[in-house]
Amino acid sequence: MRYRLHKLLYGPVGETQSATLDLGVTTFSDGLQVHFLRGEFHFTRINQGILVQGEVDTAITAQCTRSLDEFELPIHIKLEDLLFTTSSTPTDSPNLRIGEDGWLDLTETLREEIILAIPINPIHPRFRNISAQQLLHELGVADQDWLDIRLDSAGTQPSTLTSPEDGGLS
Repeated sequence: MRYRLHKLLYGPVGETQSATLDLGVTTFSDGLQVHFLRGEFHFTRINQGILVQGEVDTAITAQCTRSLDEFELPIHIKLEDLLFTTSSTPTDSPNLRIGEDGWLDLTETLREEIILAIPINPIHPRFRNISAQQLLHELGVADQDWLDIRLDSAGTQPSTLTSPEDGGLS
C-alpha cells in the first residue's frame, strides 16, 4: 500500500493526486487478516507536507459475543486530515513520514485504523436487534438449561445472568 508522491511532494501547494486501492485477502505484520481492501485516497500538497483523505472498505472474520459463531464483519474507515511530512520535518509519529524518495506507505496507518474500527463486542447481524426471549430461543434448548436472563424493571435490558451451577452471574 505504497504510493509514489514525488511529483506532489515537490509540486506547488494545493496540487492534488488521487489513488485507488483494490486488494484481495491481506495479512498485516501482526497477523491481522482482512478479506479485502477497497478504497480511494486523495493526496493534497500543503505547506507542512501531504494531507491524506480517503475511505476504505474491508471485512474481517469476527466471533459473535452472543452466539460465539464466526461471521464476516464489514468495516468502513474514513481517513480524515492525516498529515504526512518529509523525514526532515519533526513529527511525533514515525509512521506519518514520507520517504526521501517520495514514497508514502499507508500499510501501518491502515492497520491501526482497522484495529480501532473493530468493535469490542462484535455481534452477528442476526442477533443485533432481538429481545432476551428471542435470544434464548435462537440459542436453542441446550443453552437455555444453564442460562437465565432476568430483565430490568423496564423489561428491556438484561440485569442479571444466572446459572444453576454457580448460583448466578451479574
